[in-house]
Amino acid sequence: MVIKKMNRSGKFIRIAQDRLILLGVILGIVFWILESFMHAYFFPSQFSNMSMEIFNPGAHEIWMRLTVFTMFILFGTYAQKIIVALRKAEEVAQLANTELSQIFDTSADGMRVVDKEFNVLRANKTFCTLVGLARDEIVGKKCYEVFKGPRCNTSKCPMIRIQAGEERLEQDEIKTCENNKEVPCIVTATPFRNHEGKLIGIVEDFKDISERKNTEEELRHSHERLRDLAQHQEMIREKERSRIAREIHDELGQTLTVLKMDIHWLARRFPENNVVIQEKIKTMTTHVDNTVHQVQKLCSELRPGVLDDLGLSAAIEWQANEFRDRMGITFDLTSEPEDITLEGTLSTAIFRIFQETLTNIARHSGATRVEIALTDNDDGVTLTVRDNGTGITEEQILSSKSLGLIGMRERVNSLTGTFSINGTENKGTVITINIPVQSRKDNDTNSSC
Repeated sequence: MVIKKMNRSGKFIRIAQDRLILLGVILGIVFWILESFMHAYFFPSQFSNMSMEIFNPGAHEIWMRLTVFTMFILFGTYAQKIIVALRKAEEVAQLANTELSQIFDTSADGMRVVDKEFNVLRANKTFCTLVGLARDEIVGKKCYEVFKGPRCNTSKCPMIRIQAGEERLEQDEIKTCENNKEVPCIVTATPFRNHEGKLIGIVEDFKDISERKNTEEELRHSHERLRDLAQHQEMIREKERSRIAREIHDELGQTLTVLKMDIHWLARRFPENNVVIQEKIKTMTTHVDNTVHQVQKLCSELRPGVLDDLGLSAAIEWQANEFRDRMGITFDLTSEPEDITLEGTLSTAIFRIFQETLTNIARHSGATRVEIALTDNDDGVTLTVRDNGTGITEEQILSSKSLGLIGMRERVNSLTGTFSINGTENKGTVITINIPVQSRKDNDTNSSC
């Protein structure tokens, strides 16, 4: 019964609001009649009566009544416009509130509203599913009781930071549910203010990135396996180069030596005055010597013996001298300590990187001078190569066609080292690699195994 009366009252009020101009006219008419009655009752005259006061009042009365009548109509018109505007604003606000509530409740991310006392005011369905609790088990509790993380109750808490004056925050964090389930999330905290701009609390958005983390972990493991495979293939390639170099040196070298001995034997058997045969023998000896030299060069390129016999410093110096003789480029080499000898595949990796660096200098830099610095200390092994050429560009560094740079970088990454390359136009390029001490120890252990 009470509800019906309230509905009727509300309906009457709405009808009245829709007819305020008409109401102004009615009130004006009622005022006209009441004023006529009052004038006839309190100021009687032999020349006037009630009907005369209503339909034919004096000029002064007409002016006063018309003024009041007009004011009623203007008031009704103005009130009508205000109510229409308020109703539209109410509808817009209600629509906006409905849309915001729908967006909040149907968001794919978990969302909650937390006040300044850390109480959860509201939570959407996705958040309830994320934490594994019903909504009534979340609302009213402290935020750090429902979905806690390492930043809770610390100076890095989003609520504390926003209360200190910060605005929108975004950070990666691992949250823990009540069942101790850990959920990696991207947490976004936004200030929640009233119409006066006063801070009420924060709105937190939780994007579950468990799948992304799993994918990243799988990708990381895949990269590690590919890197291990590449390192294993490189070790096999170096072993194969050493084997081929030894076979070429042993088999072909011995054959060439025997061939040269046979040519000397023939030279002694033919008379010295036979100029044609002696010249032919001399030409054959020259060809054999050249072939021996080419075999030695081929063996050195496959696997320089100086790297195994004398160490990394000597191998780099030998390679620099070979490059200088071939290209006419001046080299300045410093090594601290003077003789650096490394175990395992580490020396081979650094030497191959140095060879690739020289190849790039020869092909692209146009340099006339190269400075090489090799150091071995407590921080690790560092190789720096600096030239005075044209300078590599950022585009060349990032190009997928720079396979030499990609190979150098992968060699260093396989040893958990760092690789950097920087170029300055017309001032040259600097390549720096560093292999940390721990990588050397791990590499020595793997080599000994």
